[in-house]
Amino acid sequence: MKGEFVISRRDVVKCLSSLPAFYCLQSLLGCSDDGRQPTASPQTPATIHRAFGLEPADLMDRLLESLGGIKSIIDQNDIVILKPNSQWWHQGMTNTDVMAAFIERVLAIPNFSGEIIIADSHQSKAPNSRAWTTESRNGRFNYNELVGYFRDRGFANVTKYHWHPAGANPTPLQFDGSGNAVVRHPSEGDGYIWPEHLSYTCPYGNKCLLAYPVFTSSYSGVTIDLKDGPFKDGAYTGQPVKFINFAALNHHSRYAGVTASIKNYMGVVDMSCGYPALEPKQCYNTHHVGVSDLFRFLTNHRRRLANLPYYWDLYLHPAVFRFRYTGGVLGRFMARVRRADLNIITAINVGWGSRIDTAMAARADTVVASTDPVALDYWSAANLLLPLTLHVGAPEKYVKANDPDIEDGNFRRFLEACRREAGGTTDPDLMTVIEC
Repeated sequence: MKGEFVISRRDVVKCLSSLPAFYCLQSLLGCSDDGRQPTASPQTPATIHRAFGLEPADLMDRLLESLGGIKSIIDQNDIVILKPNSQWWHQGMTNTDVMAAFIERVLAIPNFSGEIIIADSHQSKAPNSRAWTTESRNGRFNYNELVGYFRDRGFANVTKYHWHPAGANPTPLQFDGSGNAVVRHPSEGDGYIWPEHLSYTCPYGNKCLLAYPVFTSSYSGVTIDLKDGPFKDGAYTGQPVKFINFAALNHHSRYAGVTASIKNYMGVVDMSCGYPALEPKQCYNTHHVGVSDLFRFLTNHRRRLANLPYYWDLYLHPAVFRFRYTGGVLGRFMARVRRADLNIITAINVGWGSRIDTAMAARADTVVASTDPVALDYWSAANLLLPLTLHVGAPEKYVKANDPDIEDGNFRRFLEACRREAGGTTDPDLMTVIEC
């Protein structure tokens, strides 16, 4: 069937012999996206800046110079939000030496009177955990230590914030964060706004609200609405907010392919907003917006069925767990809520087969940046991750998952779903790479 991987006859036989035929047939029929997708945005040119070398601070200096200097990105009164990946450790987290060098350059702006907030949600119950506190660091620091390094030097305007899932989620499919606060306006305090008027609906009808965080700086007392800006004393202040998306580059899984700058937005959205959480009704969270009814059935009966042959092959099949539409949600989020002012990938260590197993990683000693996250992720996968995957002789499943040029592959389809909403390019002929 055009646009989908084909389920083998043997898989169908197993499915029909172990599960209600309705769910299996539903997965097999109508699984093509033909005619369902809206017209994509035209491909647009992108510029990618690349620095290669052994010293992270030098890489950042060269990258910033190529971009036009730190003042071309940050002004002296800005609130600067740095969004790393705090869900994992080792190569799965953003390299903190590169982040430290960026912070140094911001603080060195003459008369800098703004502030820097490192913010992320790792979707777990305990905020101070995972990459915030890990001893398996990527760089000199974990994130708490990174903040402490600058505060110990007298920079009280370098702080952190743990975004945390807002709604109840008694049976999460991933991690256990929930129950912080759902708010309608920054005047109500910190939490997530669940905007009924801002949503994404995948071609199969699943709806996801574009939930976004509201959070208060411990330094200035300013409340930042990620969409509409700083709020204090009952009014929006108009103070500029710069959002820097600091990602790592790694193999993710067979259903998602690669994790880089686009997927780093998963730590911005609220994963308690919709299925598998109970509220809001008829909504799905970002991770699960593309799931089929068969996926839900397999999840609900996992204890009984998980040991059956082909269970996980079926569960993660792209016609059943249609993860590509997560890219659509994140693209719509960029277009309607907040797009990063700059995307930076700290590809010092790259996980060709894992985010946390250092035996499945290799050094790329590269930092890359672009305002186009689609182009950046495509280029980084094609020119950094995939060559390393081939160089180490990785099994074919990793090669296929990490290759952005396989047009019906899960990663390429994820990129295209994001591009459809946010624009950008997956055409290497439209990418200008500046070596710096």
